[in-house]
Amino acid sequence: MIRRTIQLTCDSYKTLLETYERHLSHVGYCHSTRRMMYFNLLDFLQWLEENRLPEIREVKPSHIKTYYLHLKNRPHSRTQGVISAKTVHHHLCSIRLFFSLLQQSGILPVNPMSVLRFIYPHETPEPRAILTIPEVHELYRATQTLQQRAILSLAYGCGLRSMEVVALNTDDVRFNENLLVVAHGKGNKRRVIPINTRVRNDLRQYMEWERIYYLKEKENKAFLLNTTGGRIRKWTLNKILKELLSRAFPLWSDPKMKGVTLHNLRHSIATHLLAQGVPLEQVRTFLGHSQMETTEIYTRINTGQLKKLMQ
Repeated sequence: MIRRTIQLTCDSYKTLLETYERHLSHVGYCHSTRRMMYFNLLDFLQWLEENRLPEIREVKPSHIKTYYLHLKNRPHSRTQGVISAKTVHHHLCSIRLFFSLLQQSGILPVNPMSVLRFIYPHETPEPRAILTIPEVHELYRATQTLQQRAILSLAYGCGLRSMEVVALNTDDVRFNENLLVVAHGKGNKRRVIPINTRVRNDLRQYMEWERIYYLKEKENKAFLLNTTGGRIRKWTLNKILKELLSRAFPLWSDPKMKGVTLHNLRHSIATHLLAQGVPLEQVRTFLGHSQMETTEIYTRINTGQLKKLMQ
């Protein structure tokens, strides 16, 4: 069962929400999808109550259109601006399924969503910021701890995804062989990454001189530990990166730096490798991409941009 404090006052809405949750489970949606759709409907039902619509039979297409406009202007809870068009679309899909269920079960004679059409948002994602090599050097110079340096070497030097950095264990780093093993990458795929001397030294120094001070239990295999001795979390990694960015670029003269995340470092190393003449297939293996097309996005940078990135 999905649990959260339900701030609904109408008993009928509480019952409908529970019925909807059971239906999602019965038809086989995975837990994360059920959770998203459940909270999407909860938000909608709360909005109906706030707008004095305590009966589901009172809901008209015009009300749903108003709710759609409300969603389009809803502030994002973690970043600046509003929620994405795809998030709005997910809300509408959850509501559409809800009204279809009500019509099929005979609770509603007419589905108010049936006369509404919402265009699927084919968003073109903004290209991720690519840091130049001098900018990466500035980040390294801004580090104040061995852990901060190790994080940069994992994200940039090894091209790891954020969750791969989090999941890394001590026995995944093979110092004697100059190799790093990603045991469970995206799609649960395993890959082996060669590490150069600088990366190896960064990881070894952290493991031997700093990690030991946070280690509470000898059985803890996590490579990166937080201050309480547990496995570091993704949000902590991004917090550390923001601190490094603030020190390295205090004036934030380049707007692209404001949105830089750990994943930008992965994109940066891929671009730098291609600029240095590393074959596309090798970069694909390094990043752990299943499809060559995914790696080819880095080849769309023109020659002039590449030269600038390498300066």
